[in-house]
Amino acid sequence: MHVSERLLQLYADTNAATRTKLQDTIKQNLGDGKSLSMSFEELTGATKESLPTEEKSAADFAAWIKDGKKDAMFLPYYVSLLEMHENVLNKEATSTQSNPIDKTTVNETSSIEKTVVIVPEPTVVEAPKVEEKPSAPKQRYMPEAPVPSRAERAKYQRTIEPAKPRRKSGKWIGVLFLLALLIGGGYIGYPYVMDLLEPKQEAKVVEETPKPEPEPVVQEPETNYVWLASKNVNLVSEPDGTTVTYIGDIGDRYEIVKEQDEHVEVNLDGTTAWVPLDAVTTDWPTRDLTDSALLDWVNTNLNNNWLGESIPDFFAMNEAALTETIGAPYGRETDALNAYAFYNGGFFVIQQDKVHAIDWTNTQTTREAFSPLGEPVLETDDAVVYESETYSLRLFEGTNGQTRVRLTEK
Repeated sequence: MHVSERLLQLYADTNAATRTKLQDTIKQNLGDGKSLSMSFEELTGATKESLPTEEKSAADFAAWIKDGKKDAMFLPYYVSLLEMHENVLNKEATSTQSNPIDKTTVNETSSIEKTVVIVPEPTVVEAPKVEEKPSAPKQRYMPEAPVPSRAERAKYQRTIEPAKPRRKSGKWIGVLFLLALLIGGGYIGYPYVMDLLEPKQEAKVVEETPKPEPEPVVQEPETNYVWLASKNVNLVSEPDGTTVTYIGDIGDRYEIVKEQDEHVEVNLDGTTAWVPLDAVTTDWPTRDLTDSALLDWVNTNLNNNWLGESIPDFFAMNEAALTETIGAPYGRETDALNAYAFYNGGFFVIQQDKVHAIDWTNTQTTREAFSPLGEPVLETDDAVVYESETYSLRLFEGTNGQTRVRLTEK
């Protein structure tokens, strides 16, 4: 059985107070630093050659607990001590010392100098006064030529004779011409006048409604995924690295960021991690298994007395609603991606404050019991995966004959 899977089973079998007391004992023993194999021998009285000889301190162990147990070096050491916690806790523990840290606060003040600018008053220049010259008196008009006398003007007057009366015959000719013009113009212009008086039908202009242009279809980029093809896969912080960011299970799906050498970078809830190409697959077939058939199998073949509610209802709950429904868990752990709430009979996987999966521990369920569900999506020597449209059902087989079943909402 993988050491991470063994850790989950030990957390289900021990309470939080025991684990906290064991962690304090380990910190006191490690102190400023010693090898993990020597610390294990001092705490248990037994030796274990598989443990590393690299020195680790109490501060390293506390950071490992706080960081979600990512470093793979502490994991076998901690699991081995947790298995022998009764022997370890019977020994006398030393007290740890903490160095107070003095903090000094430096206050700085800044002064601002003000500059007074004196603006000189403008100089007023007076314009010189212009002396006014007296105007000359107007001269009287004098005609250039002398005006003739009245006697001389009388010589130029002529005798005015009365006008002769005009002949009246031209008047009648004008009247007759005017009548002829009126009659002829009326005859010629009658059709045009009638055409003007008749009402005209206005032509109706039919405006064509412009057809709306089709909106452009935005094609979303295709997202590529990989699925973990084996149990307990270490997702590390860099290619060929040793720092474990998260331990994934068979059937977990991740979005591909990029490929490099023999590894692929995947999106891990806002961060990234690297996984070997030989531990993933891009071939993930679909089956005709329905949601109702899968849930009927879960209700029939697994012990659900510790749940007390309909299984689909749990996937709509956050952690607060879960606690209000079935009570507070006896233990709670976290890692880089999930939180785990432990109950008698199993535990819940909570992702982004929402129930993501339900695990039944120590079920004794064999893979033969899954045969009514048809052909699995993926099958290995120690695991099997079935999927419907909404759910993923997985079986994990341990080396001691115990099995674990996980139901995940896709």
